[in-house]
Amino acid sequence: MQDMIHLHEGWTSASPEEAGFDRENLRRLDEHYSSIIASGTIQAASYIIARRGKVFAHRSLGKLRSEENSADLLPDSIRKIYSITKVFTAVAIHQLIDRGQIFLTESVSRILPELDNDKHRGITIFHLLTHTSGIQGDPGFYTEPYGLPWYEWMAKEARKAYPHVNWLQVVLSGPMQRMPGKEWIYCSSGYAILGEVIARVSGKSYEQYIQDEILAPLGLTSTFFSVPEERRDSVCCTNDWEKNQIYNPRERTAEMPNVAGNGLYSSLEDLWKFGQMMLDGGIGNGRRVLSKRSIELQTTNHLNGLTSRGWGNLHTDFKYGLGWSVDHYDLASQGTFSHEGYGHCGLYVDPVEELVFAFFAPSHKGYTNESVLTPRAIVWSGLE
Repeated sequence: MQDMIHLHEGWTSASPEEAGFDRENLRRLDEHYSSIIASGTIQAASYIIARRGKVFAHRSLGKLRSEENSADLLPDSIRKIYSITKVFTAVAIHQLIDRGQIFLTESVSRILPELDNDKHRGITIFHLLTHTSGIQGDPGFYTEPYGLPWYEWMAKEARKAYPHVNWLQVVLSGPMQRMPGKEWIYCSSGYAILGEVIARVSGKSYEQYIQDEILAPLGLTSTFFSVPEERRDSVCCTNDWEKNQIYNPRERTAEMPNVAGNGLYSSLEDLWKFGQMMLDGGIGNGRRVLSKRSIELQTTNHLNGLTSRGWGNLHTDFKYGLGWSVDHYDLASQGTFSHEGYGHCGLYVDPVEELVFAFFAPSHKGYTNESVLTPRAIVWSGLE
């Protein structure tokens, strides 16, 4: 089976040697991905690596779709990036902070009246960005075997049974899991709330704001909330549910939850451009989209002594930035920031090494150490 796995090369702007990278490590990386494709751990893999602003690796292996006779995954194929959407949302929030329209410690209740009650008034923009709002976390965060249904489903059912109740009220219903600022609880619905903040402050829909203020200025022409018909056949899927989302997209209405936590599709090249903008202090495609100070603020740890009990782990001093993960304990340099997404995908930025690494490792299994941790080690060990 391994002989059937073809390696495809995308565009590059430098050789590994010019970027100060050991070419042998790219061979190791490709062999590793081939082996876990052959074993069924992942369906396919693709990646892009850039150093000092130059792309020196841009490759793909495996299949675009899960069905038999699928075309190959290509370096320019599109994939839903799920939770990496959150860093686009975080950048948008900081744009509004840069412009003086909101501030970090502002009570969300001043913008969204749904939170103007004794239970939720203490939640600030900071709490939502850092996953410390105390709002109920994602299903499965505490490894509960029967997690509450995802809020999109709840909102759909609520619209049928209670047409006078909006999705925000559904998300905020029930008890808080913690008081704000007391524990790190991964909460995608908190980012949906941030998307609503962006919409109400800017006067545009969340999607339109992201298009106008981030995607268009950076030239991200392969990043979408709804993939255009002519591009849908190039989207990577691991199951029929993902495929149905592409070919039968639901048009979001004001009554439906915001997609600010997990709604974007993108390509490796666009993820690199976004990561390079972060590395370059807020400038990309010749345009400033974010202030240098906002970049510094986003990518610095803001939590001290907070516990996180997520996904079967126990951290007594969890580290997190304003939208970005900053807790790296392997070969990545101190100061590296990143975000990962379901399915699985990742975007890593190492300012010390001036490195950007983005990958897709589509699999119905989601996260595995073999598809995330091992490739990361191989990439960073190739730096010269």
